Amino acid sequence: MRPHHPWYRAATNSWYVEINGQQQRLGKHPSHLPPPRKRKRGDPPPMPPTEIEQAYHRLMAIDPANLPKASNLKVCQVCDLFLDFSEKHHIPDTYRGYKDFLQDFCELYGTLLAKDLKPLHVTRWLDAHPGWNGSRRNAVVAVKRAFNWADAEGLLQPNPIKSVKKPPQRHRDRILTPEERQEILAAIKDQHFRDFVFAMQETGARPGEVRKVTAAHVNLDLGVWIFKEHKTAKRTGRPRIIYLTPAMVELTRRLMEKYPEGPLFRGPRSKRGFTRNGVRCRFRTLRQKLPHLAGVISYTMRHSFATQALVNGVGIAHVAELMGHVDTSMVSQHYAHLAGNVQHMREVALRAAGNG
Repeated sequence: MRPHHPWYRAATNSWYVEINGQQQRLGKHPSHLPPPRKRKRGDPPPMPPTEIEQAYHRLMAIDPANLPKASNLKVCQVCDLFLDFSEKHHIPDTYRGYKDFLQDFCELYGTLLAKDLKPLHVTRWLDAHPGWNGSRRNAVVAVKRAFNWADAEGLLQPNPIKSVKKPPQRHRDRILTPEERQEILAAIKDQHFRDFVFAMQETGARPGEVRKVTAAHVNLDLGVWIFKEHKTAKRTGRPRIIYLTPAMVELTRRLMEKYPEGPLFRGPRSKRGFTRNGVRCRFRTLRQKLPHLAGVISYTMRHSFATQALVNGVGIAHVAELMGHVDTSMVSQHYAHLAGNVQHMREVALRAAGNG
């Protein structure tokens, strides 16, 4: 019987593996790579490309009896098995975030035995990406999450990188003034992206929520967007409700008439709606056009909305509800920068002293 090792068939330009006497096709050989050379007797089998090896690990993960022993488990296998789990149990954005970081990690250390992985490997991986200033924490979370999962599932015990510390959470200190928000809108030339940014400014919704909203999520009679599936659905057990201002009701109505199916917010030539990377690139262009607004990203709109609501006297519990948070802790930790607003706090102090 052929061993559990992917092998290449030139006639179909595809890779296969034989399990329990049955040939399983893993996929076509990648077009951007030259095909393996024909083997001579005694030569070791060719190493499969990364895409094929990942397909192999996913196939083997279906049958627990085929799982490799912990002593033979590779880093890429841990990551592939975890991603298979994540794809089934996490929302698509969470899965894609894990996948991007873990694929990058495996390009550097995928062939290393998982038991030989050290915290130093994670450190060197992060150091190889000096531009990841705001993403280092998410990168560490992705790798630790995969190996914590492997530990909990009994695949690899103990977790060899359990001691790796996550970088501290970065506070979003940039708050836009009403004048700056208007300046940003005026700098956006096309109506499609201007509508997208306006929606974030008016609702405080997450960029991903604005990207995904369709006519099916809208109740114009109540003036809300309702998401049954959302980021905190498992913890709250409730739908995510985004409350619309009159201007947003009219904008939503106009977009629903134009796009009765699919995302409401999309580019002039797109049917899929704005992508995460597309929004990121648009804000990079905005920062180049308005260099005095350095540090402004899509989430700055949400952060400014929450902070301005608190300055305007909206209660912290109501702000948490508007933002879609489980409780008030996130608002207190990330948005309540009122101590830095000297004028506002002076007015509060005057009222507290009975002089307001």
